[in-house]
Amino acid sequence: MSERKQHAYEVALRMAQVKELRAQVALAESVEKERAAQQQAQSIADAREKVSLAAQSCVAGERYIDLARYELLTQLSSVLTSNLQLANQEVEQASQRRAEKAAQNVTAKRHRERVHEHLDDVRLALSHARASKALEEGVELWLESRGEAP
Repeated sequence: MSERKQHAYEVALRMAQVKELRAQVALAESVEKERAAQQQAQSIADAREKVSLAAQSCVAGERYIDLARYELLTQLSSVLTSNLQLANQEVEQASQRRAEKAAQNVTAKRHRERVHEHLDDVRLALSHARASKALEEGVELWLESRGEAP
């Protein structure tokens, strides 16, 4: 194992860390977009529910039916139903994008971990090589000091 190989793995590790951080940021952004889409869908659903209750109150009362108001509320309910369907589709798409980003994040993390493991292996091998070389030189010096050169 050489110092160059260790340096190459150190560079690869830094690159993998950057890739992992970018994947984490992308995942966080997709989670935020999904949350916003869910909030939008929920606000539309709430508005639709209120319009539906208002339309029911127009019909349920014992007094005369305000047909113009009922017609307006029915049309508004129809529009809100269409908007809710679109919002739910947006939520589904955002959930799919979040799942994709989560998978990319896991892949980037695993890659960084593998590179880190290889770097640790290279460092350990270099450390062992240095230690054995130092031991060998120590033995040679000891033998030379005793006058028993190989």
